[in-house]
Amino acid sequence: MLVKRYMNASPVTILDDCDYKAAFSIMDEHGIHHLPVINKRHEVVGLTSLRDLQIAARRYLESPVEIREVMHKATPVAYAEDSLANAARLMRENHCDCLPVMDNNNHVVGMLTETDMLQALSDLLADKS
Repeated sequence: MLVKRYMNASPVTILDDCDYKAAFSIMDEHGIHHLPVINKRHEVVGLTSLRDLQIAARRYLESPVEIREVMHKATPVAYAEDSLANAARLMRENHCDCLPVMDNNNHVVGMLTETDMLQALSDLLADKS
């Protein structure tokens, strides 16, 4: 079972120099809770979550602050050709509930979430019964 089979292949990202408040709008518009942060070369430089943004809103109030100031910088990633077992290990070891999925050029091509992993488990268990 490969990551590419279960990832969301339409990832939404935000540039690292955008104001963090823009991320609220993006997440609301797309109904998502996590957002990979990329630089101008389209490389992942971090990840932000709705919770991160809520904390930033309380801390910075209405001040303009770039998303790079509130994101998680050490973001584990998966690759589309990775096994789901490896992705699950990464998520467990890093205590994260999603992974940006990269291609061989280190560009974001998807997102893999806990919900996607539960779908994979459900499929696996259905095949066994």
